[in-house]
Amino acid sequence: MSEDPPFHYEDLIDRLLLIVTLNSTLIHFLLSSQVEGNIDPDRVDSLTQGLLRTRKWMEEATTMKGVPPSTQNILSLIVKRLSQVESLLPKLSDKAKQAEKNPAQEILSFLDGSKSPARTTDTTQSGDTATITPDDSELVPLVGETETKTLEAYRKVDVEDDQFGLIGQTQRQIQQYSARCHVLLPTWWLEVLRELHRYRSDSPYFGDVVELPARVVVKITKGLLTEAPGARLLQDLMKNRQQENYLNGSEQERIERAVSKYFLGLEGILKEQDVDVKEKILEAQTAFDGFGWGGPELEKRLIKRINQECEEALQSAESASDRARQVIYAEITKMLCKLQHAMLAEPRPREILAQMKP
Repeated sequence: MSEDPPFHYEDLIDRLLLIVTLNSTLIHFLLSSQVEGNIDPDRVDSLTQGLLRTRKWMEEATTMKGVPPSTQNILSLIVKRLSQVESLLPKLSDKAKQAEKNPAQEILSFLDGSKSPARTTDTTQSGDTATITPDDSELVPLVGETETKTLEAYRKVDVEDDQFGLIGQTQRQIQQYSARCHVLLPTWWLEVLRELHRYRSDSPYFGDVVELPARVVVKITKGLLTEAPGARLLQDLMKNRQQENYLNGSEQERIERAVSKYFLGLEGILKEQDVDVKEKILEAQTAFDGFGWGGPELEKRLIKRINQECEEALQSAESASDRARQVIYAEITKMLCKLQHAMLAEPRPREILAQMKP
C-alpha cells in the first residue's frame, strides 16, 4: 500500500468523511422529524438528491486504483446501504406530500411500518383542520344552541396585491439585469414574493406577516443580482447556460407549499390567540439546525447567504420585544429553511449551483 499515490488516500478519506456527514444529516432528519411530529417532503427530496450523488461518488471509489480488496468490500457495502435508503426516500416523500394535504395522516408510522388509526379530516381554506370521529356524527345539538362563527385567519386569492410595491420593484430589477445575468435563481425568489402577496386577512398583524418576509426575500434577490459573489456567478453562468426566466410546475408547487405552511404556522397570531413563543422559537431552531447545504458539488457561497438570512431571522425571533413579531420571525426562519430544501430538491436550481462551483 505504500506504493500507492498519496492522493488516493486523501480522496478516500474525503469520501468517507462525506459518508459520516451524510449519516449525521440523516440521523438529525429522523430525530427532528420525530420531535416535530411531521416530515417535510422538500427536505426528503433534497436529501434524496444529495444521497444520489454521494452514492455515485462512493461507487467511483470502489474502482479507484490502489484500493485494497478489503476496503473495496466495505465501500461496496456502503453503496448497497445507500441504494436501499435511496429507494425508500421517494416513498417517504410521497407520503409526506399527502400528509401536507391531509394533516391528520400519521407520517412517522411509515418509518416503523405501523398503521395509524383511520381519521377523517376537513381542511378549511384558512388552514383550519377539523377532525371527525364516529362519536361526533351522533351528537345532537342542544335546543336553542347558537352556532359560533369561527374567525377566519386568512384566505388565498388568485391575484397578488403588491401593497408595498416590492413585487414591481423586484420584477423591474430582474428584467434590468436579465441581459447580462442568468435569472432563474432571482426568479425563484420573485415567485416566493408573489406567493406571499396572494394571501388576505383582516388581522391587525397581517401587514407584518406579509411585509417582514417579503423584505427578506427582496434582500436575497437584490444580493444575487448586485453583490459578490452572486452577481459575478450569475454573469458567468449566462455565458454557459441559456437564459431561464420562468419556473416550471414542480418548482412553483414547492414554493406554494412552503408559503402555505408559513401562513398555517401563523394562524394563532392572525386569530389573536395565545401562542407558545418558546415552542415556536424551538421549532425555528430545529429547522435551522437541519438547514440544507447540499452535496460537495454545489457552490456553497450562495447557499451561505441564505443560511445567514435564516440565522438573522432566528436571532430576531429570539430578541424581538413584541411577541407577535417573535412568532413571525420564527415562522420566517422555518419558511426560508423549507425553501432552501425545496431549491435543492429541484433539478434546475441544483444544476445551476453545481455549474457555478469552480
